[in-house]
Amino acid sequence: MLIGVYQPNSPGSYSQIDDFARLAGFSPRIVSYYSDFATPFNRVFAAQAQAKGATVLVQWQPRGTTNTAVAAGNDDPYIRQFALDVLSDDRQVIISYGQEMNGNWYPWGFGTDTPADYIAAWRHVWGIFQAEGVHNVTWLWDPNIQYAGGSPLSQWYPGDSYVDWAGLDGYFGYATDTFTTLFGPSISELRTFTSKPLLIAESGVTGASGAAQLSGLFAGADLAGAIGLVYFDEAQTGDAMHQDWRLEDNAANLAAFRAAVQVYAVRPLRLGTG
Repeated sequence: MLIGVYQPNSPGSYSQIDDFARLAGFSPRIVSYYSDFATPFNRVFAAQAQAKGATVLVQWQPRGTTNTAVAAGNDDPYIRQFALDVLSDDRQVIISYGQEMNGNWYPWGFGTDTPADYIAAWRHVWGIFQAEGVHNVTWLWDPNIQYAGGSPLSQWYPGDSYVDWAGLDGYFGYATDTFTTLFGPSISELRTFTSKPLLIAESGVTGASGAAQLSGLFAGADLAGAIGLVYFDEAQTGDAMHQDWRLEDNAANLAAFRAAVQVYAVRPLRLGTG
């Protein structure tokens, strides 16, 4: 599998990722960062990642705009310049527009916006990249795992013609969580409407159960046929879904991660393009 990581403040200094790699005993193959709709594509970070054998995953968040505005073309100059910057950089890039859109915690998602508006925005962004001849993007559609009160994943899916990989975000917030209970229902639902390659695009563990949950995360992702997973190595606070996910401050969890990557981490695959 392609094993990746998100480090706080990315795309800042790449030294954070280097430090994590030394502790974890492997070189990440995917490094993610979050970008709003006022920020250019970070070519420096992409170059740093490529020099280390990694591919950048841009979690592109439509902050400061709306899905309706994006679909209507209001942000076209910015989107087109972003596309041209990605093309001129000529490195493979993974892009996810408006991640966790099926959740009710982002303004571009469920409860604030409609699936139709989201899909129209996704297809519009995708269309600009196609019109500009951008050949080096892997399009990752990245919802949250299903949760009580959420809407069906299928309602938010742009369609196979517009997607290269299907992602899932899910965190082990409780000691009883397992890969099967967290990801199993959503993977089953995904497979009713798409066979696109699966990436666990965000996940984290914490607490006394973390080591066992990490082992289960890697083994479960492998059994599910996932092409990879990205670990969210940041300390958060607030509730069960916002905890200290860092591996560096938990020796048992770090040891479990080190053991898992020795089994499952491989050299980069040739990424699909859209």
